[in-house]
Amino acid sequence: MVSLLLTCVPIYGHITTIFVHITKFNVFCFLSVHYVKRGGAVLDQGSIVAKLELDDPSRVQRAQMYTGQFPAPQGPSVHGSKLHQVFQKAKEALDNIMNGYCLPEPYFEEKCEEYVQMFMKSVRNPALPLLEMQEMVSSIVGRVPSDVEKHIKKLLNQYNSNITSVLCQFPSQQIANVIDKHAATLAKKADRDAFFLHTQGIIQLVQRYRNGIRGHMKSVIHDLLLQYLTIEKVFQQGPYDKCITALIDQQKGDMMTAVQYVFSHYHVKEKNMLVVMLIDQLCKKEPGLIDELSQVIGELTSLNKQDNSKVSLRARQVLIAAHQPSYEVRHNQVESIFLNAIDMYGHQFCPDSLKKVIMSETAVFDVLPSFFYHSNEVIRRAALEVYVRRAYIAYEVNGLQHASLTSGCCVLQFQFMLPSSHPNSINSLKIKRLAKSRPNPMTRVASLSEDIVDLDVNDVKLPPCQRMGVMCAFETMQEFEPKFQEVIAMFMAMKQGRFGEDLYDSHIENCPSDEPIHILNIALNVVGEKDDKILSDKFYKFCQEKADILISNDVRRITFICLQKREFPKFFTYRARLDFGEDPIYRHLEPALAFQLEINRMRNFDLVAMDKASHRMHLYLGSAKVEEGREVTDYRFFVRAIIRHSDMVTKEASFEYLKNEGERMLLEALDELELAFSHPNSKRTDCNHIFLNFVPSVIMDPMKIEESMRSMVLRYGSRLWKLRVLQAELRFNVKKNSNSTPIAMRFFITNESGYNLDISSYREVTDMASSMIKFVSAGPRQGPLHGRMLNMSYMTKDHLQLKRYNASKFNTTYVYDYPDMFKKNLVSMWNKHSKLSGSKEEAPEDVITCSELVLDANGQIITMNRMHGENTIGMVAWKMTFKTPEYPDGRDVVCIANDITHQIGSFGPQEDNLFERASELARAQGIPRIYLSANSGARIGLAEEVKQLFKVSWDDPSAPEKGFKYLYLTPEDYKKLDGSVHAVHMEDEGESRYKITDIIGQEDGIGVENLRGSGMIAGGTSRAYEEVITLNMVTCRAVGIGSYVVRLGQRIIQVENSPIILTGNQALNKVLGRDVYTSNNQLGGIQIMHNNGVSHAVARDDFHGVYTLLKWLSYMPKHKGASVPVVPSIDVVERDVQFVPTKTPYDPRHMLAGRPHPDIANEWQSGFFDKDSFMEIMQPWAQTVVVGRAKLGGIPMGVIAVETRTVNLDIPADPGNPDTESKVIAQAGMVWFPDSAFKTAQAIKDFNREELPLIIFANWRGFSGGMKDMYEQVLKYGSYIVDALVEYKQPVMVYIPPNGELRGGSWVVIDPTINPEHMEMYADVDSRGGVLEPEGTVEIKFKRRDLLKAMRRIDPKYQELEISLQVKGLIDKERNEIKSKLREREELLLPIYHQVAVNFADLHDTAGRMQEKGVISESLHWKNSRKFFYWRVRRLLLEYKVCALIRKANDTLSNVEIKFMLRRWFVDDQGAPKAYLWDNNQAVSEWLLDQERQQATKGHSSILDNVQSVRRDQLILQIRKLVNENPEVVMDSVVHMTQKMTPSQKAEIIKVLSTETPIDSDSN
Repeated sequence: MVSLLLTCVPIYGHITTIFVHITKFNVFCFLSVHYVKRGGAVLDQGSIVAKLELDDPSRVQRAQMYTGQFPAPQGPSVHGSKLHQVFQKAKEALDNIMNGYCLPEPYFEEKCEEYVQMFMKSVRNPALPLLEMQEMVSSIVGRVPSDVEKHIKKLLNQYNSNITSVLCQFPSQQIANVIDKHAATLAKKADRDAFFLHTQGIIQLVQRYRNGIRGHMKSVIHDLLLQYLTIEKVFQQGPYDKCITALIDQQKGDMMTAVQYVFSHYHVKEKNMLVVMLIDQLCKKEPGLIDELSQVIGELTSLNKQDNSKVSLRARQVLIAAHQPSYEVRHNQVESIFLNAIDMYGHQFCPDSLKKVIMSETAVFDVLPSFFYHSNEVIRRAALEVYVRRAYIAYEVNGLQHASLTSGCCVLQFQFMLPSSHPNSINSLKIKRLAKSRPNPMTRVASLSEDIVDLDVNDVKLPPCQRMGVMCAFETMQEFEPKFQEVIAMFMAMKQGRFGEDLYDSHIENCPSDEPIHILNIALNVVGEKDDKILSDKFYKFCQEKADILISNDVRRITFICLQKREFPKFFTYRARLDFGEDPIYRHLEPALAFQLEINRMRNFDLVAMDKASHRMHLYLGSAKVEEGREVTDYRFFVRAIIRHSDMVTKEASFEYLKNEGERMLLEALDELELAFSHPNSKRTDCNHIFLNFVPSVIMDPMKIEESMRSMVLRYGSRLWKLRVLQAELRFNVKKNSNSTPIAMRFFITNESGYNLDISSYREVTDMASSMIKFVSAGPRQGPLHGRMLNMSYMTKDHLQLKRYNASKFNTTYVYDYPDMFKKNLVSMWNKHSKLSGSKEEAPEDVITCSELVLDANGQIITMNRMHGENTIGMVAWKMTFKTPEYPDGRDVVCIANDITHQIGSFGPQEDNLFERASELARAQGIPRIYLSANSGARIGLAEEVKQLFKVSWDDPSAPEKGFKYLYLTPEDYKKLDGSVHAVHMEDEGESRYKITDIIGQEDGIGVENLRGSGMIAGGTSRAYEEVITLNMVTCRAVGIGSYVVRLGQRIIQVENSPIILTGNQALNKVLGRDVYTSNNQLGGIQIMHNNGVSHAVARDDFHGVYTLLKWLSYMPKHKGASVPVVPSIDVVERDVQFVPTKTPYDPRHMLAGRPHPDIANEWQSGFFDKDSFMEIMQPWAQTVVVGRAKLGGIPMGVIAVETRTVNLDIPADPGNPDTESKVIAQAGMVWFPDSAFKTAQAIKDFNREELPLIIFANWRGFSGGMKDMYEQVLKYGSYIVDALVEYKQPVMVYIPPNGELRGGSWVVIDPTINPEHMEMYADVDSRGGVLEPEGTVEIKFKRRDLLKAMRRIDPKYQELEISLQVKGLIDKERNEIKSKLREREELLLPIYHQVAVNFADLHDTAGRMQEKGVISESLHWKNSRKFFYWRVRRLLLEYKVCALIRKANDTLSNVEIKFMLRRWFVDDQGAPKAYLWDNNQAVSEWLLDQERQQATKGHSSILDNVQSVRRDQLILQIRKLVNENPEVVMDSVVHMTQKMTPSQKAEIIKVLSTETPIDSDSN
């Protein structure tokens, strides 16, 4: 029991009277209060306000945190120690890890490795099945016949006695045969069932080992890998939220499985460790199983998330290794080649036989060094020579000689010439002279020695430089050190010609005497030493001790080659230019290869060599060199590799080699990048670069190379983009045929924006003026590097690349890349149109033209052509002209987009003004307005100039924690901030102060003014939706006003992982006081906004979203008031509609768009509209209605159809409300619910503003009128349908399809009388319409008594019984018998008469009666409905155009008068005999089309002439009316008119006036 006594004191005072009395122990504690939160602080839920502390903590012993490790558990073991029990324990542990039950570190890794070792050891033991079977047999003793038991034990004993034999196999099949043989002797089924029940465990065990021990091991490991794969594949589908949603949908009704998947995935790091360990164990102990498990391992490589990168990479590596020869095989092959090359005396070798090793496609540097120490001296020499020739394959080795030291150690002396393309092949004096002229010469990243500098293009051609090298191999460093003087003396011996022929040729004389030219390679057999630092320090120490000797002997570099068995050598290079310090960039890189890797071209970056898994790859992290003190913003990875191969002869072989080897190297490069992304700076990398150098010559057409590369890059495009590989460079030596000279070619692949793949090809040509190699474009198109020098350095990021990188961090496109994106999609649409139509039309060169819209000084919008990225505000707008297949001459749109790289795309006053002015331009010109949304809502800001100067008046300056009184400025600071603040002058604390009352800020757009601008663009967007077509695409995110703007524009395409939200998840979590929402996608992702109808469509990325925008535009007129774009359809108008709606539920999309034929393979069952033209919108919302756009014979139309199947409405649970739970509500087909009624009304409104004709496939039984639906306002949303149809200005066709029905309220809201001017209703001959369904009508109007009346009238037998009952004199018994028979007859006939009544009621609902009553225009046959509606809609659209002309000429005419007038013109033009054709839609349409053609070709037509007459008559009538109403102005009017007349007209007027004319009756 605790009792407290509290005495209140001032809030910041020390409370000495608080004490706690713990009664049980009789302890008194005196406490102090220390406040954590001060007055005025904002309190969150769960915030700590204050802490109580002891007055004297020394009198209490505090508990200390235990930081040691807990002892291993010593409890009783569940499993025994026998082999099969150990296996079960290990297998169970591995299964638990796969299910996510993992120990924490540092225990997990150790235990996991222990379990894997235990598992692999036990699963490979041949005694495992024996022990398992023995245990199984012992458990069923007495329950199976003794002969069966004895036979099985006999087989087990035989296996046990031969268990160590390599040929011994576990007798699975024999044991199964024993069981089957005995079961066959059992006659009774019950006996057989009991026998199989008892032996079920044995049968399962036999099945597991049916393929022996190895087969069992394969099966168990396969199951483990498959378990990992099954769970992790669920989380590869996109963002985590999307994966969870998909998982819940997939596991409906089984949430425990979904939870288990999530729990397992939460421990993916530990599972990765286990899978990698298993794969490593397979490689070491059972490499043959890799091939057998290749399918599941191959699926592991498809895991593309960063979480699984280690597993997918390891899986890729083992699959590649499995298809390559093993170390032992390659070692034996090389040894065989060496032995075959030695002549019969064993003293010489044949160089030609060694070319296989020198030019081998496979790696040999891990195998070759072991032969440096072979017992045969000739093989040792051969190994050294092969190493040098292979390493220096790109150089011209023009001298090579073998020698020996006094100890017998082999030495190889060689001379090579630098190729002309080598950066160090130029005059070194020139290099040094230019280097001295540079103020800050670079001191590193050279290829082999000196710094690489830019050279004067006027340099004359100089002879190449020679290099001299010595290579020898020693067992240890201790063996080499005493021989160093003898080795270094080799250079002097070579110079003096002591080894036979003088290796120095005339070229040496051209090299300056002070230039070191000697190369020293020392191979050491390092055993056991793995630490690079220890080796590097040892070699550095040696080099420093011998530095003087190395310099005096002109040693350019010394390279130590550290050899380890079965591994690739390690290289440590120490250079003269670094005072024989190590060059870390070249660590573990053979220096001779650096030239081929072109390391010098990365000299604009500080390089760090990264760890790599593949020996063939060289990976560097580059950071751009910047001035001291500036932050590095450009990080990128450089991946470089050399591909070797023997020369090819045929084009086919070369092409196959290029494709296979190039693709394999590309995948390896991507794997290396996956691993490199664990580096801390990896998230800042961009513009990552891959360079592949194909050393051998390839015989093929360069254009074929380009096509192959394009297909390869497109195949791996998503992975390349994810790893931010924006540039790749490939070098080839291309030959036209086997006898031609190889041409060095370069292919540069760039993809700056993620969708615009550019491939340019160049030849390497020596510039005659400078003797340097430059790029010359090889194709018809001149590439951006044309004329640039080969040794140019890679440029660091420019302004646009930095902007693109910043945009990519937000997972969106840089705003100025959108015009290019539109262009790419327009070209794609043209190509698709040409392919479908069979025409050879190509996209115009100017398929898109755009001019940027900017605000001038007065805030008015003007057009300006400026460079990309020069915007100064976070909003960009263009007026674009698209040349589309629908409008080849072009259609205009206004496009507005946020720039996410400028203040994260927030809305300020300037952004709002540009948005509104651009929107007004679209409205003024009546053209579509596109908004590309990537924003962060209204801008939030502070006055930074005040922020740097304000001061605080504290309550107690010595204790600021007690609070403050106000903020103020000094008089000096107040003068600086003229206009930025409102302040009150005061004297306080002995000084003059300006107390701040309001902060205004010098910069506009930091507060409430942004909200005013947001209101302005919200209103402007609402008006724009009413007046023009508004299209929106949300990429990255839309927040606050950004969300309202896209919603007000209605038609939204939402890119995946681009939420539409009002408030961010972190802010909401702050309000709720706990972490409820994990991401913004949870609040406004596609699973929310697409499912509730806010988003009309979803796009997988920005490129696909722009394509969808253009597809939507293809259905819409080019401007307000224009006709819809009608493009001739390749789908024949006159064809029949093959899909027939059935009485049973069906997919209405098949009725609209068609489907693959269910009975005939590779056949298409056509629907109502043109094939592939139907585009559904708002698909997952209100699924009982299907809406979208389609084309009928090329005519764009809005479509509304009815879902006949039952659908489920998923209502998600709100994480913010623990009481909610997800619900699934079934919605019946053919019924309007509140959501589907709203969806119908919304679609009608959208199509009306798009000026599209509309067709409604009406198949509704009515509205859902239950209590819940009435509460959810089904009545209101049903009324919205009427409202939308009343204001519709285009043709509306309502059609009841075959086997469809339209009843009750659903008929009312779409009846043509709602808008008789534009609506027409048709019904199929097999459709029905009425107030109620026949069953309901019978229930009300054909009740039981009516059925009995019909029975009495129709049934003779019933009539006889009725008559018999009327006979007089019947006794009661007879009367009762007759009544009984009547009742029996009634019960017998009532069901069939009910059906008769239903059929009778149904006949009141037929299309014939509907037409007779005039409620429909015509009854149709579904088969021919496509042709009918095409010509009907075509006619109405053409009539609407003519009616608009007539109405413009005379706006007093009614629709009836206009149509009558049009009919009279038709009869006048066609003649009275053809007057009957007025009712033929096709004939009238063709006449109207012919009138349009006449007007276009001749400039006039009968319709146009008649319209002019109507206009003239109307003008005369107006003038008469004005004159009659205002007689006082007659004279003035006549005078004014005569002034406009010609002399002849005036004479005519005088003549008319001089003639006496009666007074016009109209004047009265």
